[in-house]
Amino acid sequence: MSTASRTKENHRSISSRAKSLLGAGLGTVLLLGGVTLVGVLPASAAASTLTFSPEPTATTTAGATLASFSVNITAGGSPTDTIVISSTCTFSGGSTLTEAATAGTAAFTNVVIDTGTSCTLTATDTSAGDSGTINSTAIAVTPTAATKLAFTTAPPATASDNVALTLFKVSTEDQYSNVITSGTGSADTIAITSSCTLGGQTSALEAAGVASFSALSINQVGNCPLIATDTTAGDTGFTPATSSAVAVSGGTPAKLAYTVAPPASVLTTGTVVTAFKVGVEDASGNVDTTGNGSTDLITLSSACLAAPVAVTAVAGLATFSTVEFATTGACVLTATDTTRIIVSATASVQVGQPQVALAITSTSGYLDSPITLVVSGGSGTGAVTFTVTNGTATGCAITTGVLSATAGGTCIVTATKAAAAPYAVATSAATTITISSAPKALREAGVITLGKTAHITISGYNFSGRPKAISNVAGFKAVVTRDSGKSLSLTITVTGSSKPGVKVLSLIFANGKRASVKYSLH
Repeated sequence: MSTASRTKENHRSISSRAKSLLGAGLGTVLLLGGVTLVGVLPASAAASTLTFSPEPTATTTAGATLASFSVNITAGGSPTDTIVISSTCTFSGGSTLTEAATAGTAAFTNVVIDTGTSCTLTATDTSAGDSGTINSTAIAVTPTAATKLAFTTAPPATASDNVALTLFKVSTEDQYSNVITSGTGSADTIAITSSCTLGGQTSALEAAGVASFSALSINQVGNCPLIATDTTAGDTGFTPATSSAVAVSGGTPAKLAYTVAPPASVLTTGTVVTAFKVGVEDASGNVDTTGNGSTDLITLSSACLAAPVAVTAVAGLATFSTVEFATTGACVLTATDTTRIIVSATASVQVGQPQVALAITSTSGYLDSPITLVVSGGSGTGAVTFTVTNGTATGCAITTGVLSATAGGTCIVTATKAAAAPYAVATSAATTITISSAPKALREAGVITLGKTAHITISGYNFSGRPKAISNVAGFKAVVTRDSGKSLSLTITVTGSSKPGVKVLSLIFANGKRASVKYSLH
C-alpha cells in the first residue's frame, strides 16, 4: 500500500474513533498532527427522582391541618435541593408550599387546604438542573358548615332594559368558599333583589347548593347591583352576596312623558310659565339618554297657544322654557315626537284667575215637577252649563237648566261656569239631587163653609187613582170627582159643631202614599 493510501486510511480510522468517543459522552476530540486527543467533560446531571413519604392523608376538612408528610429525593439532584408543592386547590396562606431538603428529605408540616374538593399535590424540585416532579394521590376535602352566599357565575356586566339576563348562578358556601353540595343550605330558596326594578325570575331553588337564574330582567336603566339572599326558614342568617353592578341601557323609544309637569294653573295669559320637560322614553319609562331618541324634535301644541312650540331634546329631554298661553280656560298641552312615530303625552293647565267656588243649591224635587237648577258662587260673565248622569233614577235629563227624570230616585249633576277673562273655568262638585215620586199637595183653592156643600181644587204632583180625602173636622165628608195627576177636584160637606179656622185635609192614595194640605173652614 502506498504512503498516501495508508495516511488516508489512518484518518478514516481516527474519525471513526472520535465519533465513538463523542457518542459515549467523553468530551471533546481533537486531531493534532494525526494524534487523537480526548478532553473528558462531565455529562449533564440527571433530573432528581422524588417520592412522597408518607403520602398526604386521603381525606381532610377544609381549614384543618393535614398530617405531616415528606418529599424524598431518591435519585439525582442534591440532598439540599428546594422542593415546591403546588395544587389544584388553595392552601391557607398562599398558592404554593416551599421547603429546603435536608439530607434528601423536605418535611411539610402544618399544611392546611382551604378551598377545593379533590386535591392533587404536585411536588417539584426547583433547584437548577434537578427539575423532577411527582403527584400525590387525590385528597378529598369536606366543606365546613354553610355561612354565606356567593355569585359563582357572575351576572353579565351589561344588559338591556326589560330583557332577560344571561345565565348566572348563586351558591351556598362555607367560610372558605367551598360550595355546600349536600346537607343544610344545599337545597334552599335564593331570592334576588336590587336597588333597580326587577322582573321575571327573582327566586330559584338550589340543586346541590347552586341556584341558577336564566329569566331575570332588570326593568330600569342605570347601574344595578344584584343582591342574593337565602329566604329558607332557618337559613336566613347566611351572609347575602352582592354582584358587581350591571350596566343597563334603555330600550327602543316608545312614548313621550312629562318628566317635569307644567304648572297646574296659570293666573294670566301672556306670561311665560315655569319651565317643564318632556322625555323620550322606552316602554318601561326609561328616558333614552344616548340612543336613537335622545335628540328627537318634540312639538308642543294646544288651542290655548298662539302657535306650536318645538324643542330639540338633549339626552332624551326637551325643556320648554318659553311657553305662554294666549287664551284662558282648561288648556290641554299635547307633546308630539316629530322625529318618529311614538305615543304622545298630554297635560292640563287651567289658565286664568280662579273663580269663587261654584256649587249647586238645588237638592230635591218631584217627579211630575221639573226642577230649575240653581247655583251659587262663580265669578265673571261666563255661562253656566250642567251635565247629568243617572243615580238611582232613570231618564235624568237637563234642558235649559231644568232637571227632569222618568222615574224617581237620584240624579248626579255637575255645573260648569265658563272661563271669561280674567277668570278660568270653574266646575262644581258632583251633586246628588233626589227626585221624589211621592204625591205632593201644594195648595187648596175654594171656600169650605160649615153646613154647606163646597167644590174645591187641590193642586200638586204625582196624584193618581182618585185618593180618599179625610180631615180632622167632625162631620167632614169629601168625594174626589176628578184627578188629572197634578190637580184634584173635590165635593165637600161639613156638618157638626167644629169651630171655624185652619184645618188639615189629608189624601190617602191606593198605593198607601199620603199627602196633605191646609184649608180654612168658615
